[in-house]
Amino acid sequence: MTEAKKRKLNNEVYTCEYVLPKKNRRCKMLWKKDVKYCSEHMIHDEKFQSERIPCPYNSNHTIWKKELEQHLLKCNEKPKEATEPWFDLNCNRDLKGVEKFELEQEEDSEDLVEKYISVLQGLSYEQLQFKVYHHDGLQSRLDEKTNQKHPIQQNSLIANLKTMQLLNESFFYLEFGCGKGELLRYLNQCILQQDPSESSTYGFGLIDRGKNRMKADSKIILDCEQAPLTPQVKRSKIDIKDLNLDKFIADLTIDKVVGISKHLCGAATDLTLKLILNSSVLQNNRLGGVLIAMCCRHACSLDHLLPQSRKYLYDHGFKTVQSFNVLKKLVSWAVDKKNETEVDKYGLDFHQREGLGLVARRLLDESRVHAVRSILGDDYNVEMFWYVEKEITLENVCLSISKNQH
Repeated sequence: MTEAKKRKLNNEVYTCEYVLPKKNRRCKMLWKKDVKYCSEHMIHDEKFQSERIPCPYNSNHTIWKKELEQHLLKCNEKPKEATEPWFDLNCNRDLKGVEKFELEQEEDSEDLVEKYISVLQGLSYEQLQFKVYHHDGLQSRLDEKTNQKHPIQQNSLIANLKTMQLLNESFFYLEFGCGKGELLRYLNQCILQQDPSESSTYGFGLIDRGKNRMKADSKIILDCEQAPLTPQVKRSKIDIKDLNLDKFIADLTIDKVVGISKHLCGAATDLTLKLILNSSVLQNNRLGGVLIAMCCRHACSLDHLLPQSRKYLYDHGFKTVQSFNVLKKLVSWAVDKKNETEVDKYGLDFHQREGLGLVARRLLDESRVHAVRSILGDDYNVEMFWYVEKEITLENVCLSISKNQH
């Protein structure tokens, strides 16, 4: 019988005393009676500091020093060897053929936050359009789920793809930050309900730098067993900044490529746009379109923004590196769950902070729209809209790119 089970039988529960900074609560891991911390947080106990060390691959978790050599062989954070032919280190860090637009380096001000609150208060944008759509192909999934937030988002994204004429059995769908690949699986189910014909160019590319369990890749193929389609399915555990799209699709039969994502975090959105623009799919007329639900603007990176995005921010009053860092702080106010009666040190209440956060977020998003429009010209339609109500998710903004019909 394990130590934990013995304690449970005796009604003795000893939990780790370490307080998790981000959650402001104690760790819930169990440990022995005579120590204060679980093995993960034992590094914070002076008595055991020499025995427990941070993992060299990722300091967010710790290991026993005596097991270091064994751990390094099996650690999930072990850097991946660049064996895949489409791995091209930092190939999407910059936009090819375009000179960087550099922001100014230094700025003197006692309170930059207060300064840029004033800048944001001088900006105004028209409200976005709601495009909250429903696809009947996912009604059964909605009916069976108690928590419907994710299915509702997936449903609206897929319905928007249909409205954009991007649900087609001849297309190859690339999902960035795909996780398990659920969105692609339900997209596939909706296409199967359209009575598709046989196609050799249909398929799915799943891109995620994380290690995911319960992947839907094989389920996509199983769902197609009774259909005339045998999709090409290809997954890569890779950072978007290192993915050479042309090499990734080189061994596939491609008609049109459609890029999609549900909540593509921070800089990953900008890297995805660069990845598409750096590839040959535009020149070869193989870009069907793009639909990205964006999130986490506070995780954006100045280095990864498109040059035209930087210029847009510069023209709207954010001219320095420091101002961009302030902007990243202010965008978080759009989703900040503070007490509605609380007034902060700038004299702003909850609703004023939220309003400024939404303007900051819109500024960053509009810089992306401006950048893509300036690059693609009249050949493509670039839009931004709300794809679900904010009661479903506060991160409810979509960026779409579709071919104009001349």
